[in-house]
Amino acid sequence: MRIERLTLYTAELHYAGAAYAFAGGRSYRAFTSSVVTLTTDDGRQGFGEVCPCGPNYMPAFAGGMPSCLEQLAPAVLGADPRQTLAINARMDQALCGHAYAKAAIDLACWDLLGKSAGVPVYILLGGLLSDAMPLHRIVPLADADSMTRDLAGFRADGFRHFQIKLGHAMADDGALLRELAVAKQPDEIWVGDVNGAWRRDEALRFSRSLADLDIYLEQPCASYEACRSVRRLGCHPVKLDESINSLADVRRALEDDAMDAMSLKVSKFGGLTRSRVIRDLCVDAGIPLTIEDAWGSGIATAAYAHLAASTPPSGLLNTTDLHGYNTVQLATGAPQVSDGRMVLSDRAGLGVEPDFSVLGQPVRQWPA
Repeated sequence: MRIERLTLYTAELHYAGAAYAFAGGRSYRAFTSSVVTLTTDDGRQGFGEVCPCGPNYMPAFAGGMPSCLEQLAPAVLGADPRQTLAINARMDQALCGHAYAKAAIDLACWDLLGKSAGVPVYILLGGLLSDAMPLHRIVPLADADSMTRDLAGFRADGFRHFQIKLGHAMADDGALLRELAVAKQPDEIWVGDVNGAWRRDEALRFSRSLADLDIYLEQPCASYEACRSVRRLGCHPVKLDESINSLADVRRALEDDAMDAMSLKVSKFGGLTRSRVIRDLCVDAGIPLTIEDAWGSGIATAAYAHLAASTPPSGLLNTTDLHGYNTVQLATGAPQVSDGRMVLSDRAGLGVEPDFSVLGQPVRQWPA
């Protein structure tokens, strides 16, 4: 089996709510998703999707995908997509960095690997260990009344894990969380996601002033070092996200005892090939993971869901259903959501098929 053609499609994913808002004044109503199709010499197709959460959330820029693929496509054309480590080595030789662009190709390779073996990707990642995965729901940053309504609606739909966006002035965030927590249920897991908005002293004051609330603090400060201090001196478990961008970063955080949980965004680390290593390292260290991605439709959701489903339940804090946040779907066969949990199908590969009637005409194709 050899990769014969690489095709790129793009589409706008419109947020189903009023606006997706988080710290730093960042607010979006739509995100540009990139879907890569790999076609092999025996007629099979594999699909991958990456969708950065805007241009200023992490080192990923949707507008750069065609330029990155211009460098990556010649490196993978003619290669066996089932050899995922070899494919990653080829991509690294062709282009430094730009893990998000490499992720789209890597996910499509795993889709082809599963299809060629006739099994779901989760079998190849270790087997089905979580057949109904707990989901979190993101509560966008807004006023207390709006966020209270969002929480109540999600709770009514069966969700028990909530990622609550913070990022006002520290004192205002404290008052906001106090007001929201009045309705917090004993079986709920809350993560206050600051997206790096606070100084270390602010994060410590916040944590100490709300020491009685059972919550995680996610990425309270921009830098790894400041978050590490908050974890050591504050009153809440700390979950890291934006400051962890490589396997070396994960190893450092484990050696420093700098985190109690971690967000593993598959595209940030280059796809499933590298994310699997990070997953296994964290599980072995006893660090629970939120396995997810920055944004996306059904293809992206399916990709990280296979990694989540093959993760021991003790190592899986939760995952999410990104396709559930959009007004349009780019694929059929996405994981099914019910009562705050997500279930994968047993179809081979990632189990999803792009809806080309929505994607329209390709943006680029290699060979041209």
